[in-house]
Amino acid sequence: MTPQHHIIKETSESVSRLLQEEFKRNGYKRVHIIEEAPKPEAVEGKLPAVSVYLYQVSLDPVGVDGHIHHERVTVEKDDGTIEEFERRRRMWIRLDYLISTWAQTSEDEQLLLGLVIRTIMENPALTKGDQLRGDSFEDDFQLGLLLSTRLDEGTLARFWGSLSQPVRPAIQAWTTIPLIPEKMQPFTKVTSRKIAFRDLNEPQQEGDTKVIKPFSRSLDLGRGKR
Repeated sequence: MTPQHHIIKETSESVSRLLQEEFKRNGYKRVHIIEEAPKPEAVEGKLPAVSVYLYQVSLDPVGVDGHIHHERVTVEKDDGTIEEFERRRRMWIRLDYLISTWAQTSEDEQLLLGLVIRTIMENPALTKGDQLRGDSFEDDFQLGLLLSTRLDEGTLARFWGSLSQPVRPAIQAWTTIPLIPEKMQPFTKVTSRKIAFRDLNEPQQEGDTKVIKPFSRSLDLGRGKR
């Protein structure tokens, strides 16, 4: 079983395999998936190709709660008993992908790009088993894959300029994943509490360990002598 921190790598692999299978189902059996920056040397000799480039990793603002720092976890032991642990709460990470298509002609690139968009639209949530690959995902986890709004011309120009490439069409897709801490501490529930009271006016001797019994005092308020 792979460690849970492999989830970023396995998320990228799951997205790439989803696209690869959809291409094959639609007759594009020779499309290469490139999981790196679409530089000329990465694409050369692999046409047609689709670049699924993870260009940004950040904290998901929706999953950040400043008031909750820990979460409780239940673990079933081999003998069937249940143990409770406490750990730092999971951290939600946002992954942003830039997807671009490469082919001999612009027409083929546009066909591939349209198929990528349709695939993401038809698979808004990837489930473990058939679509999510790897052991870093929880059994009931669903990976939501969404399209972002259009990228502005300045961002696209800077990106492609950094790769010494002309501006070309690309789409942006994103998802969020949980990074789960490994360290856990045993959690013990409070089953009973003992409350004692003492008279603050009663002098206490140093080293006195006797149990202080509750006291009661009646107050005569507002009753003056007639």
